[in-house]
Amino acid sequence: MVTGTGLCQSGTSILGCYGGTGEEPDDQTRDSVRINKQIEDELNKEKKKMRNRIKILLLGCGEAGKSTFIKQMRIIHSGKEEGGWTVEEREQYRREILMNVIQCIQILLEEMTGSLDTSLNNTAARLKELKPDQEKDQAKLWEYRDNIVAIWEEPAIQETFNRRNEFNLPDCCRYFLTNISRISGPTFLPESKDILQIRVMTTGVIEYSFDMDGKECIMIDVGGQRTERKKWIHCFEDVLLVMFLAAASEYDQVLEEDHTENRMEESLNLFRTILSYHWFKNSAIALFLNKKDLLKEKISTSQLEKYFPKFEEFKGYKTQDYDSAMSFIKHMFHQQKKDVEASRDYQDSNSDGYTRSWFVHETMATDTDNIKKVFGDVKKTIMDIILRPFAM
Repeated sequence: MVTGTGLCQSGTSILGCYGGTGEEPDDQTRDSVRINKQIEDELNKEKKKMRNRIKILLLGCGEAGKSTFIKQMRIIHSGKEEGGWTVEEREQYRREILMNVIQCIQILLEEMTGSLDTSLNNTAARLKELKPDQEKDQAKLWEYRDNIVAIWEEPAIQETFNRRNEFNLPDCCRYFLTNISRISGPTFLPESKDILQIRVMTTGVIEYSFDMDGKECIMIDVGGQRTERKKWIHCFEDVLLVMFLAAASEYDQVLEEDHTENRMEESLNLFRTILSYHWFKNSAIALFLNKKDLLKEKISTSQLEKYFPKFEEFKGYKTQDYDSAMSFIKHMFHQQKKDVEASRDYQDSNSDGYTRSWFVHETMATDTDNIKKVFGDVKKTIMDIILRPFAM
């Protein structure tokens, strides 16, 4: 007959079950106790680790500048002026730079409607045949460098470059072609300023961890192209801050994967979708309107109202004006937030009435000083969020 004193109570350790019986636990029981203690210790360690971990999710459409932002985090937190890149990393980045160069030249030659000086036709034909990801073809850029400079300066190519919003041309085109004599050199190893210009599509999920005031900060970058977004789902839990990057300069461009879809429209739609996810109802939202330098450059020749007619109804409307355009772009994103939070679905899922924090920054992801300043503001925001419960 089993008495009540021999039963384990909830919350009692295995060894505690034998406290009042006078029986010595056998070897199997001792093993169970040891394993149980190991599990409890591991769980406690993990809980402590989670309390000291900050999870930031970096989201946005393709080519918004997310991967460049991650590289800036590496430079800023490395403690070294040149980012602490290894020789192997710099050699890989060199290959990616030369791949970008070939891609840019071939796109410009393909989209060109005029004609080159006849002395450049043979080189142009050879450049069209190069395979961007083949190292033996990349090595030929050094041989062709003088003619590449001449091709880049040709009026027909410059005219093509000036209407680059009509097709997909990497933003790094001008930087790399202007520096072709340096970056095509056989012994060239890129510096941070070169690495930040590289444009390679992110596939899958990339995590970057760094220390932030004694806490482990994990920044997660995921592919922004439509085909990559299904891989985001497992990143959504326990996110303190969602950083959404949108290219402010892409109001007159179309998606690489769908030439009927305006890039900024796609970014607005994605932003709205992310804000509506229940995972993020308690996450702070930081909107980074990136590529402000490119917006400033193109707004004087490409009218925002041509692509977004409602700009003309905007209170601060002023055609071909940077400040007015940026204000309207901010307004469009803020309107998405207001619409989501006014919806029945959002209000039903937010029964506690929590108001999530919302921040907007104008950024230039290739400018380390700019990102250092902006991320300083982000760090303050994060600490305010962490300390918020203790201020109530």
